Amino acid sequence: MSYVRVIPRDFFNEAKLLKCHGKLSLGILDCVDGVNLCLEEEYDTESFEIDMSICGSLYVTNYSLHTANGMQVNLSTPVNSRSNWPLQFTTRYRNGDVFNDDGTFSHEFLKEVGALQEQAQ
Repeated sequence: MSYVRVIPRDFFNEAKLLKCHGKLSLGILDCVDGVNLCLEEEYDTESFEIDMSICGSLYVTNYSLHTANGMQVNLSTPVNSRSNWPLQFTTRYRNGDVFNDDGTFSHEFLKEVGALQEQAQ
């Protein structure tokens, strides 16, 4: 942990981050929108290590996500977001929201990770 947590604010911020990661993992496990075919999760099975980036977003340091072709997908949530599903992705090509307001995968996320091509086949 490299940032000083403030209670109760960071209870909510970290809970929202973990909720979004859980939603993403369930989507992969349940084969939602074909993401299971193009995403691979890696986790060291230790307790979740949450840190804050220089720009003020929270991320899980010991969890990683890669596309089937090996592209790293970085995930974070902005601090104090009012959104229910504020998880954002960043790749070497673009960034955007993982989820729509209703908790479904966003078109831009599905396109970036290759799920839209998988569905078309």
